[in-house]
Amino acid sequence: MKKYAIDAIRNVALAGHSGSGKTSLAEALLFVSGAVDRQGKVDDGSATTDYDADEIKRKISINTALAPCEWQGCKLNLLDTPGYPDFVGDVIGAIRVAESAVISLDAVSGAEVGTETAWDLAVDRGIARALFVNKMDRENADFGRAMESLTGKFGNKVIPIQLPIGSQDSFKGVVDLVKMKAITWSGGKPTEGDIPGDLAAQAAEYRAKLIEEVAGTDDDLMNQYFENETLSDEDFLKGLKLGVQTGSIVPVLCGSATKLIGIDTLLSFLADSAPAPSATEAKGVNPQSKSEEQRKPEDAFSALVFKTMADPYVGKRT
Repeated sequence: MKKYAIDAIRNVALAGHSGSGKTSLAEALLFVSGAVDRQGKVDDGSATTDYDADEIKRKISINTALAPCEWQGCKLNLLDTPGYPDFVGDVIGAIRVAESAVISLDAVSGAEVGTETAWDLAVDRGIARALFVNKMDRENADFGRAMESLTGKFGNKVIPIQLPIGSQDSFKGVVDLVKMKAITWSGGKPTEGDIPGDLAAQAAEYRAKLIEEVAGTDDDLMNQYFENETLSDEDFLKGLKLGVQTGSIVPVLCGSATKLIGIDTLLSFLADSAPAPSATEAKGVNPQSKSEEQRKPEDAFSALVFKTMADPYVGKRT
């Protein structure tokens, strides 16, 4: 088994309202990263993380499933959580051991009750958050309307780092507001190019808002912004990462999990900007002294149990 330095590990909970496409998103991330060699589907019972007989029958997630993959030298431990409120205990357990959460939402429905539940749980744990507007290829998909619902519920710290190119049947890619490039997909393969003319003004407007939010993450960056009315590329990336990891910026990405649009860019975002476990500490009780201790990952080996399952073939699995 390959060994990874702790700074090259990302523990990411995939959460959100039932039906927002979390399991399809997990499947797309596994497939695009090469962890699986074919893209499974929830509807035909072939999704990697919905393996329980009841999940296959009902076409919903019941248990949190762990789905590891690798991207840009990082190991991503994806935790695909259930969306139905009946199984919220699994969501709580997953967020307890993750350093970041990607909250999926339907581009048609926008922010729903499950979106708010996932957001509140992530805020309570103090972990980084990102939002993924999924199903942009669906009829009546509307990124602008989805953004209005998000900012209405969660405030202006929610800001896009991508804009969709097209929507519904014409959805084919995203404008990357960090690189200021257009990325389109054909057959699951991305191609980078110039921003389409009809999106140039909107992209420039959102980029300016993003730079302003990034400048607010650090006093030095704010001073540089006031002096120059912009930030260098290096400082912009540094401030964006800081904002994501402290929660002062909650980036919004978009795509279609089933069409494999926006999946490469989501993987790259997680590898580049999601926090590693080295930034966290955990509390526990020392079995010898019976006293409560707080440990960093590099201290004495510790394990945090977040789920125990009864497997009919191997017994209890923790």
